[in-house]
Amino acid sequence: MFAECSSNHPVSIHSEVMRVFWIAGEPSGDIQAAALVGALKDAVPEVEQAGWGGTHMSEAGMKQLFDLPGKPLMGFVEVVLKATTIYRQVQEVKKDITAFQPEVLILVDYAGFNLRIAKWAKSQGIRVVYYIPPKIWAWKESRLKPLTQYSDAILSILPFEEHWYAARGHEAHYVGNPLLLKYAEEDLYEEGSKKVLLLPGSRMQEIKRLMPEFIALAEALPEYRFHVVRAASVRESWPYGQLPGNLVIEDCSLVEAAERSEYALTCSGTASLEIALLGIPQSVVYKANSISLAIARKLVKVDYFSLPNLIMDEPMVPEFLQEQVHLEQLKSLVMTGGEQQLHDMARLRKRMGARNLAQDAVPRILAVLKD
Repeated sequence: MFAECSSNHPVSIHSEVMRVFWIAGEPSGDIQAAALVGALKDAVPEVEQAGWGGTHMSEAGMKQLFDLPGKPLMGFVEVVLKATTIYRQVQEVKKDITAFQPEVLILVDYAGFNLRIAKWAKSQGIRVVYYIPPKIWAWKESRLKPLTQYSDAILSILPFEEHWYAARGHEAHYVGNPLLLKYAEEDLYEEGSKKVLLLPGSRMQEIKRLMPEFIALAEALPEYRFHVVRAASVRESWPYGQLPGNLVIEDCSLVEAAERSEYALTCSGTASLEIALLGIPQSVVYKANSISLAIARKLVKVDYFSLPNLIMDEPMVPEFLQEQVHLEQLKSLVMTGGEQQLHDMARLRKRMGARNLAQDAVPRILAVLKD
């Protein structure tokens, strides 16, 4: 059982203007945070929201000061190489926060950056809500102390995290996952359609490692139609022009691109959960920088790397890493399909529960202000 919030209704705030500053550093965080930006605006129409986030947050009602998710980083080596840029960005966002003078700072994942800001914000007397905490149950549990020390509230979108924190003497609140509500009515699977969805990721380093495999797959299976979902963050710098005739680039929404799909090959991350909630069988594939992967293998403490498997704590969807991602393996996955996953998808929805941001997240943010 999860701890219940003290109220199912938004808390009224009687102040001149409520100001909220956001920091989301990745495309997935931008999507997840946008739902909470909208829920907060609905609950407190006079709220002023600004910050470093992406287009989804901007469309939901946040004034975008910098598009941090448009320049995502991932991997030990990649982050080290960009250390100077990250340092400069930390100094710049501090200036923006100081100028905006928020009552509350809401941080979204992106731990290496956001934990620095959380420590500084607390020293400035700014209240901090951490929405989507870093996955310290997988690696870097040492971050637990600064995370809990500098956060006034931790709001989780993964059901098992509430128990993980409680077992270590700390409080985190599962507030539902916005993707569950977003895709509540969607079931886009069509058996025998021979349409395969390809999601190579939102970071260019991921895409450059997976797209050659996907292109070779399309060439090897001309009887199938392959649809690549291209993230907004890489559209301007997309390096692939000449493609097989049965491979189509999609710049539309995931729901539009995924309609009538029979199978999906998905880069690890939020996309794997989205595909599962859309009712499409999948395999999760990932190729990383070899040095980053070697470091990760020594540090990571979980049995799975895809969100559906982590939530269910079982191998619901097949996972393939590094040298396992090759043409013959991908051909076999596509041709075999994954109809057996359909039952598991219903179990996944049930496991994620019925909580929602309006009733569970917004009251906790407003309670931080009252306290």
